Amino acid sequence: MRKAIDRAGAADGKSAIPAGPIESAPWSALSGETEYRAALAEAFEGIELGAYDRRIIEWLAGWDSPTVATLASLVIRARKAGGVR
Repeated sequence: MRKAIDRAGAADGKSAIPAGPIESAPWSALSGETEYRAALAEAFEGIELGAYDRRIIEWLAGWDSPTVATLASLVIRARKAGGVR
């Protein structure tokens, strides 16, 4: 069973950012731009962002659920792994 990163704020209580390697498009991970923004905010939490960074994150929030969930998952997993070595 695939683990998921806790998404306590998800509207349906079931949405989740995948916590491990993703083998197929996670269509049901997030629902709507509000959750997309929340997932990206979680992924970049604590990172100093510039105006252009915020602009690109807002642009990314307009993509589809699998793209946003996968990107958020990759960033969160990289941060938990200690980032670039």
